[in-house]
Amino acid sequence: MNILIDTNILIPLEEPDKQLDSSLAELCRLCELNHHSILLHPCQKEDILRDKDEKRRDIVLSRMAKYKLIPSPPMTNDQVLEKFGWRQSSENDNIDNLLLYSICRGAAHFLITNDKEIHKKARTAQIQEQVHYLQQFLSFLKLQTENESIPPFGIEEHYLHEFDVEQSFFDSLREGYGKTEFNFWYLNVAKDHRKAWCVTDNELLAICIYKEEDKPIIVGNGQPLDDIALKLCTFKVGISVRGRKLGERLLFTAFKYATERRIAYIYLHTYGKEHEMLVSLCSDYGFKVAGKHENGRDDVYLKKMNPPKNWQGMSAMSYLIDFYPNFLDDISVDKFIVPIRPGYHDELFPDTSETSKGLFSNVHSMYGPQANTIKKAYICHSNTKELKSGDILLFYRSVDRKSIECSGVVEQIYRGQDLDKVVSLVSKRTVYSKDKIQEWLKYDTLVILFRYTGNFTPVSKSELKTAGINGSIQSIRKISHGQYLQCFARRS
Repeated sequence: MNILIDTNILIPLEEPDKQLDSSLAELCRLCELNHHSILLHPCQKEDILRDKDEKRRDIVLSRMAKYKLIPSPPMTNDQVLEKFGWRQSSENDNIDNLLLYSICRGAAHFLITNDKEIHKKARTAQIQEQVHYLQQFLSFLKLQTENESIPPFGIEEHYLHEFDVEQSFFDSLREGYGKTEFNFWYLNVAKDHRKAWCVTDNELLAICIYKEEDKPIIVGNGQPLDDIALKLCTFKVGISVRGRKLGERLLFTAFKYATERRIAYIYLHTYGKEHEMLVSLCSDYGFKVAGKHENGRDDVYLKKMNPPKNWQGMSAMSYLIDFYPNFLDDISVDKFIVPIRPGYHDELFPDTSETSKGLFSNVHSMYGPQANTIKKAYICHSNTKELKSGDILLFYRSVDRKSIECSGVVEQIYRGQDLDKVVSLVSKRTVYSKDKIQEWLKYDTLVILFRYTGNFTPVSKSELKTAGINGSIQSIRKISHGQYLQCFARRS
């Protein structure tokens, strides 16, 4: 976006003999981070020329060159002044009017000024929503930047320079890419203050180094992608923690990040045995081979985040696999409320658990493997026979919160009491012992294998009641598409 700043913002920003106000420094930082351009209006040069402080005037004029100017700015006339009711009794009025008229004509998205009179004029022209005080605009930028994507609980975000590249955790990557080549690349990108999602416990246990790219060429002699892509540059889980499903947790973090920032693609490179498990994992979530990297060695796997408009004809499961975390929820898909007790809810859904709200929220050992998985298992004694692959599950946390805030999509259903069968089905999704499972299997048991699709603003029992979902929720219950839309269309 193009951000036009008033002279009363520019002069303190460039004043040489004073310490830079922290708000102005934050404005520059956040604009750069969000790829916004700070603009000036050519008329502001005349404003600065009237500054009686000759030293300050000359320095500010010299520094104006680093800012873009609005090209061919629209000019006001008597008709414009009359239309908006703007007075013009001085040169200051003239400059204020020209800045405002630039917003009226779309020459910039926002005007930042601390001048109360300009804000009054903005209201008469009905452009007050685009004219901000500095502190107002900083709040807007912070919401855009800092709250867009918070890593899930158990995942930390660190700068690469916080880790020693020589540590043994990176040995396998050095073996695959060459010690000199990998270390040089790592130290080089660390200088750009690149970040990574990590799991640590006094040492590095798992890492995903990521980077946003604008329409990159991802394969040799290929065409650029048509939108922004998230590159997963390095993806590794240490041997000591394999089996805790941290790879799935890191991948879920990438999906969350891309969804919240509306990134169209995710891609990564794979090479050799080091990445065999990663290829297997990614293939379950819609990554497909796009070709060879320009080095001729690495395979490039690409995932499209945005479902196509012509998805008709796809099954609910195909849609889920290809475009996860998106899923089909139209009238053709059945929806079910599933009651779950708080303890199991905390185990399955760490992002809404009581642990996530406490002192140890980012301590990975506080979460079991079933908390880290995207693919989960729910075991119960429900006698329902309606569930099938592709159905939507809405988990009702009973006893304490009495609300729904997590959802999933059914992948597979099993009903029976065959111990070996159940153990084989849930082995990658839970850590329940064989004895615990056998205890459940004393009665006819329903095993629901599902894919977690995320959490959202809680839907309370009273909201369910308003939608006609009455009575206690003690068993799996099917709801209508209309009830689903009434309660969950706002999920975020």
